[in-house]
Amino acid sequence: MMPQEVEVWYVLPAVRREIAKAMKGMEVERVSEDGEVRTHKITQKEIAGMLGVTEPAITQYLLKKKGKRSRGDQVQFPEEMLKVMKKAAETIVGAHEAGVRDDDMYEVMTREINNVIRVLRDEGVMCDIHREFCTHVKDDCEACDRGKK
Repeated sequence: MMPQEVEVWYVLPAVRREIAKAMKGMEVERVSEDGEVRTHKITQKEIAGMLGVTEPAITQYLLKKKGKRSRGDQVQFPEEMLKVMKKAAETIVGAHEAGVRDDDMYEVMTREINNVIRVLRDEGVMCDIHREFCTHVKDDCEACDRGKK
């Protein structure tokens, strides 16, 4: 399996899952109908819109059942990478709360997820995940790094 396949089939769904989980725990201040500023939790519908996926996808990301339901559930990230994903979630939510339009939200979301993927590659996490799913990858593999040298 090529690293790009691992990225699309396993890593991208796992990144979305972690960003959705971070968003679900966030609270934002909004002006209510009576003009009062109130704190609200972000809804699954809003998360789906911000991430460009369906509400049922968000439900699956947030379920805490035992076992692995999807390919993305087979990937776990180091704590430092979860911090990067939380920052991406904060940026996406910040843009949403600032009133960024839906078509522009897609660009914000894409930029943030691309940044997360870039960090996963740069820190070698993507290689570790690739080794986990593909027995043909050697411990000292540098195939993805050779283009940089």
